[in-house]
Amino acid sequence: MILRTEIDTNNQKALIIAPEKTVFLDLLKKKLQDMNVVTAVRSKMIDSYEEYSFIILLNYSLIIPSEFRKDTEKKILYILFHQQEKAATLSSYVYDHDLKHVKIIRIDSSAQYFTKDIDTLLWFTFSRTSDNYLHIYHQKKQQHQKQIPHKISIPLWKRFTHPQSLMTIGLICMLISQLLFIPPLLASTFFHYQEAENAFHEKPSSHYSKYAGRLLYWTKRMYQFAQPTYHFLSIALPVEDLIQINESMQQVLVSRNKLRNAGTVFLDSLMIKNKTDAEYQAMLSAKNSIEVDTKLLSEHIQILGNKLPTWSTELKNAKESLEQSSHALRIIQELLPHFDSIFAKGTEKKYLMLFANNMELRPGGGFIGSFAFLKMNDYTLQDLTLYDVYDADGQLRTHIDPPKPISKFLNQTHWFLRDSAFTGDFVDNLKIAEQFLKQETGESNFDGGILITTTGVQNLLKSVKSVYIPDFKESINSDNFYIKAQLYAEEDFFPGSKQKKSFLSSVARQMLFGFQDASLPTVFSELEKSLDQKQLVMYATDSDLQELFKKNYWSGRILKPTCTLSDALHCIPDYLFPLDANLGVNKANFYTSNPMKLHVNVDPTGNITNTFSITYTNDSHKGVFPGGTYKNYFQILIPPNAYIESVQVDGVPVEEYDETNFEYKVIGFLVSIEPQQSKKVQIVYKLPTTIVSGNGTYQFILQKQIGSQNADFQFTFSFPKSMTITRHNLSPLAQDNEIIYNTSVSSDKIFLIEFTKK
Repeated sequence: MILRTEIDTNNQKALIIAPEKTVFLDLLKKKLQDMNVVTAVRSKMIDSYEEYSFIILLNYSLIIPSEFRKDTEKKILYILFHQQEKAATLSSYVYDHDLKHVKIIRIDSSAQYFTKDIDTLLWFTFSRTSDNYLHIYHQKKQQHQKQIPHKISIPLWKRFTHPQSLMTIGLICMLISQLLFIPPLLASTFFHYQEAENAFHEKPSSHYSKYAGRLLYWTKRMYQFAQPTYHFLSIALPVEDLIQINESMQQVLVSRNKLRNAGTVFLDSLMIKNKTDAEYQAMLSAKNSIEVDTKLLSEHIQILGNKLPTWSTELKNAKESLEQSSHALRIIQELLPHFDSIFAKGTEKKYLMLFANNMELRPGGGFIGSFAFLKMNDYTLQDLTLYDVYDADGQLRTHIDPPKPISKFLNQTHWFLRDSAFTGDFVDNLKIAEQFLKQETGESNFDGGILITTTGVQNLLKSVKSVYIPDFKESINSDNFYIKAQLYAEEDFFPGSKQKKSFLSSVARQMLFGFQDASLPTVFSELEKSLDQKQLVMYATDSDLQELFKKNYWSGRILKPTCTLSDALHCIPDYLFPLDANLGVNKANFYTSNPMKLHVNVDPTGNITNTFSITYTNDSHKGVFPGGTYKNYFQILIPPNAYIESVQVDGVPVEEYDETNFEYKVIGFLVSIEPQQSKKVQIVYKLPTTIVSGNGTYQFILQKQIGSQNADFQFTFSFPKSMTITRHNLSPLAQDNEIIYNTSVSSDKIFLIEFTKK
């Protein structure tokens, strides 16, 4: 029977995307024109395709189906010739996301069948079938030779062969053919699991991956015979999901090893000065490999994250690990386009690195104990020189007035680089640090800056596990770094001492060598953790690179206390940024915890009253260095023009406090917490805006201080009966007219609550 395709073609237009001209393209175009369909052919996707009724991508899979998610009124055809894996991946995506208007057609055919194939695919596309995948192939007909009867006697075994028995044997063989792929599939899954275990525990790669790959190859070959039956019985999805999991796992393992090797070559090349042309090209090749393998890893990790079930704790942990790896790969993918700028391709760049001890916390991250000049020249680490801060501060010959809290509570009449991180904004602090260095060392015109805290260094040390420092005969890891650094920084210390500088320089140098053997996804995972938790902040004079830092909240900027939702009706902006400054000349923050609470109360008239409280607990012991009294100059940034009703410490009113009211209202005062003691700070204030009748949005921005440890935070939103909450981005405990949300201040956060008020 000939399949005839009948389509309402009134005013229909078709767009064919085909990278090259083929016989099939000519036949398809002619068929559509015969059907009075206006047809356009392009070699790549165009900017706008709104005028077209259906789009045919012929051997062109660079555009993923998600691009057409909203075009449900169009017909989208992916026609792939002899591309089994790509067709399986696309069809899995289309099934998973229920894109009924997208059809995947795989053709394993030759030119003699093209006319028939075109009729078949058009019938499939415009039929009412809910299936999204079609495989077109043609089995060669076997020529049966006419048997010539023999006059010889029939063998004895044929006499006992009954047609019914032959039918039974045939059915058994058919059943076996439908199950033959299962043993190699299960074996492949087992070997992939073993290799994934090795990868998760950072063990050397074994031969499991090779065995799994071979078994997977035979699985797919044998499944081809069973696939039509499984689709007919509607049981193909779990089987094909398991095959896809194995395929993606194989690709992840291969790309992971290639990424590790390329990363090692790239880092090694960065250290080589006066590179030969061959070494330079090898580095660029490694960079390109990182780009390709990162993209492949990201794609297949996403597939694994979607396909893996959550039947057991191990599988749940695996999905979480994959999600973390996906985030780490996202950083690599976002930074790769800026590598030429970061590593100074064809030019020279100089960066300022500041090392902040966040155990002696300051508003900008911590006490600046050391700094370094990092010079890059055409993908080469030309120089990394680290200095003790007292080397520079001892050369300052100009008096600079310090901020009032430093002069008042530290009794310092002069301001130095070591105390320069005294605002909550890294870019502002960096400019001040550059001014100090220009006067102290003559260095200026930096192309960017980096501040990393003690906690940030500890995070990065986790990716290299341990580094040996020959000069000090010490093995340094994330657990002992702070104690050892404190030992060499404070023991027999005097201004001008080289001991701390020598120790930190040795650690930095050995870490750079350690990164060459570390897992790049692990390195970038710890890097992302430090960036997100503000243990590492960055700035670049390159506007495109700085925009990337700003977009990801990696630049340590103070956010504006305004509504970020341009289309929100009646938006109420709320803002909170608590800042600590340890002025006790000790490392008490190592022992301090500070859970916080904010209770937002909306009364029936629409007035908003906030009650913020923070409880400091000092677990250090009296007289035992580096602990001691936590002498903290506490500041809080809230919306401008907010009305302060009360400021209390342990229920006792604070009579005198610093207050400014410009872009923010800032309250500041000293609170001291003795060892083994706790104190509660509470501030009550009213917002300058009120909630009126109608629809509206309450937006609350909570900022985390650079260098601060993660702290528990409880957010409570109480509202009158005249208000109804319509939507929010929290996962709260709701009761009556109150929302309670418990979280951790691990990064900057934004809470949105949409409401209706009578």
